[in-house]
Amino acid sequence: MKHTLNEEIKLNPESKTVKVLSNPSFKLIGLGFKKDQILEKHTTPTPAILIVQDGSVDFNMQGKTYALKAGDYFEIPANVEHEVLAKEDSHLYLVK
Repeated sequence: MKHTLNEEIKLNPESKTVKVLSNPSFKLIGLGFKKDQILEKHTTPTPAILIVQDGSVDFNMQGKTYALKAGDYFEIPANVEHEVLAKEDSHLYLVK
């Protein structure tokens, strides 16, 4: 079944958008950010992959900032604190 991330994840000027898109073998989470919105520091108990569909974000982890743009992905290890800051309106996938 075909889906479009920009239709599933509507950007909201008041807050970031998070929607779980999954099947039985994995969890796919769609994230939507307006420019300057932040996904605050947190950890994940399982490894994950963050994929930038469009826009750009700064991914902060262990004192380093990684500039990610459309087409980039980042492998997030389990139990390591990290945060995301949108540099522009952005849509991302998180695969667990």
